[in-house]
Amino acid sequence: MLNLKQALGLPDLKKAFDTYSLDFNGTDESVTIDALVGILNPLEGSVSVWCKLDTTSSNGTLFRTRVDGQNYISLLYHASTNQMRFEFKAGGTLKQAKFSDAIENDGLWHHVVGTWSTAADELKIYLDGTLKATTTGLGTFSGTLIDADIGQNLTGGAFFNGKMSNVAIFNTPLTAANVLYIQNRSNAVATRFYPMDITNMSGLKGYYRFGLGSGTVALDSSGNGKNGTLVNTPTWSTTTPTYNN
Repeated sequence: MLNLKQALGLPDLKKAFDTYSLDFNGTDESVTIDALVGILNPLEGSVSVWCKLDTTSSNGTLFRTRVDGQNYISLLYHASTNQMRFEFKAGGTLKQAKFSDAIENDGLWHHVVGTWSTAADELKIYLDGTLKATTTGLGTFSGTLIDADIGQNLTGGAFFNGKMSNVAIFNTPLTAANVLYIQNRSNAVATRFYPMDITNMSGLKGYYRFGLGSGTVALDSSGNGKNGTLVNTPTWSTTTPTYNN
């Protein structure tokens, strides 16, 4: 017997989330999530991203939010140094947590997490569930966040070239156990990626699975209703994260 969704011809969103990701061309495509800025906390938080880099020739921004050029938070791939960097700039002082593991063009999906806390004075970056770097000496933001994006930097450059899925943004710094929880739940089934149930995790403010497969909306699955908008039509891809370990 058909359920109500099937009878009405509506998509089964749980299955759809396992089917699609977003493919960014590295030239002009991004997702704006400006609706999120009013509930983000520049003093502490986390960003969790599944990504598959397709190039080593150019910088690529996974996530950023800003007050201005002197106060911002950014997760990016830096091409000339072959580094994944998590940056926290406050009052003009830039701090970075970074690693140089070769994850670009390796044909694999990777889970990257950045966390920040001015109270604990820590900036951290994780790769596939493992803490790679910690930096201290963070300053304090001056001003109010004005925008947030997935796939581009502060000035409409450093566009990401590759695929992303399940971008989650928190108002709390994830612990190592939290990161492992996300990593392990995401990799629960070999050869397929299944979105983790993180909607009950503390501080979750935006959760963009990129699973709809069509249209220009990046649905927010956090329950906060902060949907994003696709800019210049990044491609809905059926290449999705797989179990790498």
